[in-house]
Amino acid sequence: MQDVVLDCEGWQTCDDFYDAFFAAVGAPSWHGRNFDALNDSICTGSINQVEIPYRIVVKNSSKAAAEAQQILKDFEKLIVQRASEGCRVSILIQH
Repeated sequence: MQDVVLDCEGWQTCDDFYDAFFAAVGAPSWHGRNFDALNDSICTGSINQVEIPYRIVVKNSSKAAAEAQQILKDFEKLIVQRASEGCRVSILIQH
């Protein structure tokens, strides 16, 4: 399983999260910035250049601003839920 690495140092907003994730998975420029779109592109596939299975490794989460930390918490919940339903993705949050 490959790792998709996100480094949160310096993140201030939700857009910083989306920008980093989209760059890491090679998302198209038209990708939606919401969790429904993330769910579709991760678990349904055929959208991003990097396809599952993969593990999302989030580094320096404690160095992100509050808004960015909140979206990470919500994203973690999404990934854990989808993984429990059989989507071949996991997440590791490093502080």
